[in-house]
Amino acid sequence: MSDYREHIVKSYDEEISNLIQSVTKMATLVEEQYKLLYHVIDTGSPATTEDILDNEPKLDNFDAEIRDGVITLITLRSPVAVDLRNVLTSLRISTDLERLGDYAKNIAMRVATLEEIPETSIKNDILRLLTLVQVQLKKVIDAYVSQDIDKAREVIESDIQIDNHYNATYDKIVDLIKGKVTKLRLLTYTKLLFAIKTLERAGDHIENIAEEIHFIVTGEHIDLKRNTTDNKLEDAIEESNK
Repeated sequence: MSDYREHIVKSYDEEISNLIQSVTKMATLVEEQYKLLYHVIDTGSPATTEDILDNEPKLDNFDAEIRDGVITLITLRSPVAVDLRNVLTSLRISTDLERLGDYAKNIAMRVATLEEIPETSIKNDILRLLTLVQVQLKKVIDAYVSQDIDKAREVIESDIQIDNHYNATYDKIVDLIKGKVTKLRLLTYTKLLFAIKTLERAGDHIENIAEEIHFIVTGEHIDLKRNTTDNKLEDAIEESNK
């Protein structure tokens, strides 16, 4: 009887571990997507855009795998306490990761339609914003793997850096639009505004993941109120990712 119980416990632990590994693999692939996106913005490489598009089905497969794992564990194992929190947050984290993957794809597709980013300073600002997102993404993956609440809090507290850089870059582009620009240049600036707002939203989803890690470890939710002054643009971004 004890051997049977040990087998059940071992099998259960393996299923929890496999679920966490699937989330980690999905997160790592999302991290790769943002590295590729940096190259797209920096060089305009069509081949790299194709690489991002090729990875999209892999992210969808991870998302489906995680959802199936969650359903199986809840239905057959009835997890409790920290195990239940791990299972439930896996589903929410995979949703955030799937959205982050969509963001990288959509930015790459829009940038790929531009002949170039007109002002070098704007291009550098966008790359800096993307770098801040990449740093946050790496931190939150590390926090998830190690279940490190301090790293998760650091991600939450650092999100303001993304917001501040987004606001500064937004103001620069709007100032350029206020000058005399051609219709083609106006379209370029509009696409860049869309891109930087999408990166800012990516930061919010990374922050969501950090909050979920905090919940896994402590059992407590963190309720943060975010600035919602760009509701129309945010709605447009979310609609484009459906």
